[in-house]
Parts: sequence; structure tokens; C-alpha cells
Amino acid sequence: MHVQIRAAERQTGCRPICLLLCAAFFVAYLSGFATLGGAHAQEGAAEANETASQRPVRTDSPRDTLETFLRLSDEMQAALLDYTARKTRAGAERLVLLSDQMVALIDLDAVASVSRREVGIETATYLMDIFGRIAPPDITSVPDEEAMEAEGVESFRIPATPIRIDRMAAGSRKGEYLFGSSTVQAAPRFYRGIRHLPLSTRLDIESYIELGPRLTLPLFPAAFVQAVPETLQRLWLGTPAWKVVAVTLFVTLLALAIAGLHRITVARGANGRLSALARRTILPLAILGATSLALPYFSHQINVSGNFAKILEAGQTVLGFLTYAWLFWLSIRMFFEWVIRSPRIPEGGLDANLLRLISGVIGVLGVAVILAFGGQAIGLPILSVLAGLGIGGLAVALALRPTLENFVGGVMLYIDRPVRVGDFCSFGDQRGTVEDIGIRSTKLRALDRTVISVPNAQFADMQIINWAQCDLMLIDETIGVRYETTPDQLRFLLARLREMLHAHPRIDGDTVRVRFTGYGDSALKISVRVYAVTREWNDFFAIREDIFLRIYDIITEAGSGFAFPSQTLYMARDGGLDVDRGEAAENSVKRWRSTGQLPFPRLPRNEIERLEGTLDYPPYGSVEAYREDLEATAAAAEPLSAPPKPAEI
Repeated sequence: MHVQIRAAERQTGCRPICLLLCAAFFVAYLSGFATLGGAHAQEGAAEANETASQRPVRTDSPRDTLETFLRLSDEMQAALLDYTARKTRAGAERLVLLSDQMVALIDLDAVASVSRREVGIETATYLMDIFGRIAPPDITSVPDEEAMEAEGVESFRIPATPIRIDRMAAGSRKGEYLFGSSTVQAAPRFYRGIRHLPLSTRLDIESYIELGPRLTLPLFPAAFVQAVPETLQRLWLGTPAWKVVAVTLFVTLLALAIAGLHRITVARGANGRLSALARRTILPLAILGATSLALPYFSHQINVSGNFAKILEAGQTVLGFLTYAWLFWLSIRMFFEWVIRSPRIPEGGLDANLLRLISGVIGVLGVAVILAFGGQAIGLPILSVLAGLGIGGLAVALALRPTLENFVGGVMLYIDRPVRVGDFCSFGDQRGTVEDIGIRSTKLRALDRTVISVPNAQFADMQIINWAQCDLMLIDETIGVRYETTPDQLRFLLARLREMLHAHPRIDGDTVRVRFTGYGDSALKISVRVYAVTREWNDFFAIREDIFLRIYDIITEAGSGFAFPSQTLYMARDGGLDVDRGEAAENSVKRWRSTGQLPFPRLPRNEIERLEGTLDYPPYGSVEAYREDLEATAAAAEPLSAPPKPAEI
């Protein structure tokens, strides 16, 4: 039987690992699919670098920057002529390399990082169209580095155009001369004003900006592109309609595949927190593989452009960062659950819940940082907002005060440990069993089976009675017997009650206390206070019920009865007071007064010393009246404080 259980545990533990391996294989497959293109890209890049290495890209001055761009434009024309005539992978990679080199000549710091490449290629294409219609200035008339230093200027405007070449004042490219950030808006606007002019090019085109969206990489051969109907060649969001449709279909297929994979993994249940978390990582891994490998490769091969490319890249970036945050959250939770599975940490113990709380805090902080970088990547000023929090920190702190108080309260509950998950406790006027101590609130299951959610800050400040920590449970009851009970009946009753409680196997004998405590309005009051040897409520109520029934029998045995509020009318002649004893008492007071020994407001000191210890206690006839070890008897009682420490020598 044990062997079968262990085998089942091994199989259960292996399932999430197998699923993770399948997910890793899926991502690796997509990675290999993209790497195939990357290998060819390296071959094409190496071939192109042989040409580019002869004439390096230079940005030391406006002259160097403009000369480099014009040279790259000529090389781009030659590469386009070769690629349109013979669509090879090496030719496509050379186009990509030249495009990247041209983009590197433009200042794109003001553009969101996710769209920089697309915006840079579009801006470079506009510049090619501009310089193909307006002859660029004589390169010798453009100032070089020495001329710029001599004139003491940081910018140069190309004559007859609004295009400027600026010196970078900061950043990783500080000191280089690049086409200014205003070129991104100025180039399209200037092109629309001169597009009626003829384009000087060796290609059979009217505009470079119209040629770019119609190009595809070798995955889509020229025959396939030519077979596309003319209606689907129209531009949608800067991209031919057929490309938009193809990308949409590809995304739909990826979504269906991921949904099918998720359905398969959900159908196979998981045992335990760690296995469930491991299985949940398969979906974000599949999404990450689709958004970071498969979809970028397909969109690169089909060559999307314009606003559609910007939207697609922004969507990939948003989904990618959300997936990274998702994976980070699951990874942190898995790590801490793996730590909790250590034999030294009980599954439902306080340390396990504290570790889960810490994992939640780290997960939330990590997710917030990842999403902040994701927002910055798509152009949202997240980091600027975070930096501005220093100014509005007080307002934010006041706004988040309840949340922070609850978080600190949760931490204090874990550190102070007044209760733990599974403990039954009283708080305020409520009672319940602790089910969860979270980041913001503590949830308790009430006696009526409802769930009480208490903010941690409020719960930590309450007076909490933890019943689960008691070692014994108190039975404290006051019994009223009738005034007709004689003193000896009362002594018999007290003795029999003490005997019964000492004889009871579920009562702690050292805590038995049965005493006649006073005279009530209609009853002689007897206090019964003992501790039941139990820690369970049902057992406690059963023991207390048994004690109460035995008390009933003993009172009946003593010939007495329970008192209750009543009035008794006695029809008898009043014998009056004892006249002789009354006169004797009055004479004693007269004698005290005449001799100056009236003991009011207090007894004389010599009388106190004479009376001290003269009464017999324990009373005459008691079993303890003849014991000399009264100190030992007193020591056996419940102490009110700890015994004094021995004096230091």
C-alpha cells in the first residue's frame, strides 16, 4: 500500500515537470523556427559587412553624417535592384542591415522604444524620397568637425529643407551628429510638399515610401505576392490589406493553439499548490513563445509597415510584458511553495503562511516594476511619473495609508503570532476560526459558518482571545441553595462536591475550588471553579454537563434544593428578641465606655496582639486541623504569582 502511494506521489510530482518540458519544447521549437532565419541573417550580415567595412559609418560631423546617409542610399538602391530581380535571403538580410544603418543616423530618443525601428525606417525612407527629388548640397559645402568647432554651433540645417543635423548633448551617443529628432515630423511634411517632383532613381518606382510596404522577405515568393488581387494590395494603416489579413489569421491560429493547449492542461487536475502553480506556467510560456518568437518572425517575413506595424509591435510589447509579469508572479510563488515543502515547515503552519505573504509582497513589487518598464517601452511616461512621486509623496502616502496600515498589521500578526491559521479565537464581540491571514485582511469562519473579513490593522489592535492556546478549560459556576439549608447540611454539601470533583478523571485536582461565598437575596451562594482537562469545545461541554448533573444529585442527597427568587409567608406568633442577651450586650458597651475601652473606630493595639491567632482554623474536626504542614497545603493551592527568586549570594 505504501509503495503504491509513493508511486502515485511520484507520478503526480512528475506530471507538472512533464508539462513544463512540453512547454519548453514548444518554446524551443518556435525559437528554432526564428533562429533559422537568424542564421541566414548572420550569413547575409557577414556578406554585407564585407562591403560596409570598406566605408565605415561616421557621425563625427554634419558632413560625415550626410555623406554616410547618401552612400547608404546608393547602396540601398543597388540592393533593391538586386532583390527585386532575384529574391534571395542574403539580399533580404542586406536590405535589413542597410535599413538599420540608416536608422542609426536618426535621433529617435523622443520615440517610444517599441516603435523606434519602424519610425526610423519610415523616416529614412522619406529622406531618400526627399534627396531623390531635391539634389543634396555639395558635400564640400557641409561643415566638417573643425568648421563646427570653429563656428561654435551645435546644429546644421540642410539648405532648402527643414532637415537639421544636430550634435547629441547627452546619452550614449553624446558628441555624434545625427538627423535631429524634429526630422521625424519634418520629413513627412516636407515630402508631401515636393512629391510632385520627379524621383531620380534606377528603380522603376514613383516613391520609396510606396515601395517599402509592398516588399516581402523570401518566405513569401514574388509569384505569391503578384497573385494577390489588386483590391487586397490597397494600403490599410500603411500596410497592404492582404498582409493585414494574413497577420490576423496567423494571430488567430496562434490563439486557437494556445487555447487548446490551455484546455488540455486544465483538464488534467493538479494535486498540491506547487503542482498547480507549475501547470499554470504553461499558458504564459506558450503566450511568450508566440509573442516573442513566432509572431515577430512571421511579421518580419511578411514585412508589415506603417501604423499597422506600430500597432502590432505595441500589442506584442504589452502582451509580452504582461506575460513576463505573469511568469514572475508564478515563479516567485513556486519558489516559496518549494521552500514550504521542506520537512521543517508544516503546510498549514504560521511559517508557511508568512512565507506566502512574503511571496505575495515580492510578487506585487516585481509585477509593478515589470509593468512600469512595459509602459515606458510603449511611450507612457511611467518612470517620469514614478520620479514625480517624490513631490507628491505625502499625498500618495496619505492615500495609501489604510493599505499600508493593513500590510503592516498583517506583518505584525505574523511576527507577534497571537493567532495562526486553524485557531479558534474571540475578537470584539465575534468568534471564529482563522482561515487565512492575507496581505490586507484576515478571514475567519464564524460559528454560523459565515466568513468574517477583518482588516489586518484593525484585527492587530483588537483584544484577541486565542482559545486554541489554552491547556485547560475553565468551569466557573455559582450555585444558589435555599436558606432553609442548615449549616451542617451546607458543610455536607461542600464536602461531597469537593469529593466528586477530585474523583472526576477529567478534572484537574490541583485546581478544585468549592467555597461558600455569600448570602444572596434569596439563596446561599456556593462558587464552583475547576479546570477541565481538555482543549476541544465539544468535549468541554460534555464534561461540564456531567459535572452539573452530579451537582444536582449531591444537592438532592444533602436534603437541600436550588433557590429561586420567591417570597414565603409564615403564619406564626413572633417570639420577639432575646431580652437577656440584649441587656448583656448593652451592659458590655456601657462598661467599655465608662472605662475608656470602647473599641471604635478600631480595636486597641494590645487587644489586637492578644486576639491574634486565637481562633481555630481549619475549624475543629477538620482533617487539616491536626496537620502541621499547613505551608505545604497552601503551596498546593493555585498561586497568584511566581515564587520569589532565591537571593543572590
